[in-house]
Amino acid sequence: MNQPILTITFFNVTSSFYAQHINRIEVSGKLSATNDVEGVTIFNTSSNKGTVADSQGNFILEVAQNDVLEISALQYEAKKVVVNTDVIASRYLRLFLVDKVNALKEVLLLPSQLSGNLLNDIDNVVAQRELHINFGNINEMEFPEDEFTKVDNKILKQGQLVNGLNIASVVGLNKLINRPVKKRFLPKEEQLAIKYTPEFFYTNYQIPLELVDVFISFVVVNGLTENLLQEGEEFQLLEFILKQSLEFKKQKYEKN
Repeated sequence: MNQPILTITFFNVTSSFYAQHINRIEVSGKLSATNDVEGVTIFNTSSNKGTVADSQGNFILEVAQNDVLEISALQYEAKKVVVNTDVIASRYLRLFLVDKVNALKEVLLLPSQLSGNLLNDIDNVVAQRELHINFGNINEMEFPEDEFTKVDNKILKQGQLVNGLNIASVVGLNKLINRPVKKRFLPKEEQLAIKYTPEFFYTNYQIPLELVDVFISFVVVNGLTENLLQEGEEFQLLEFILKQSLEFKKQKYEKN
């Protein structure tokens, strides 16, 4: 009865002795991942020795050909790698880690039923049933008309007959509505004041609030054109205002 036990014990001792006398070399390694790699464990199961990666994912480990390396961390999937001849020849090992996804089923925890033992509470929770809502085919639904359904476009109806009588033509509204409208341009000072608030000039150009009106007049006097005030000329207008603000502050400081 004792002979098989002695044989197995001798075999284990011999295997351990053989594993300890394999010539291993020191290789440099690099871990690549989307998240933090500091503290990831790289363990050589063949030599029962391991190490951890630094904040940059770098590590150093002694390996031999056909050694099995285990890479593990809470945030990554466990990975096993067999050392091949290329690693031994280059003395370099590059490893790419995949994020570990922990998916939990939806559960309902009721505070009144919690025992404080996490494992027991997880076993006792009740999963919520999935709720399906089907409204059917919306194209087959009928919606009654209301005050917002009907569109009454009064502009397009100008000139149409109302109960057989063209009211617009009788009273001359067509000529009044369709006559050309003369454009009325506001003064440049007012247009610029409408575009930008005093706070805008103070924040972006450091113009004191009490001097904003004076600065606007300064900008107009120094060459502000109607073209710069048109839509689509925003960048040119802001560049012009910037140049004028520098000149305005320069003159102000020279006077002071």
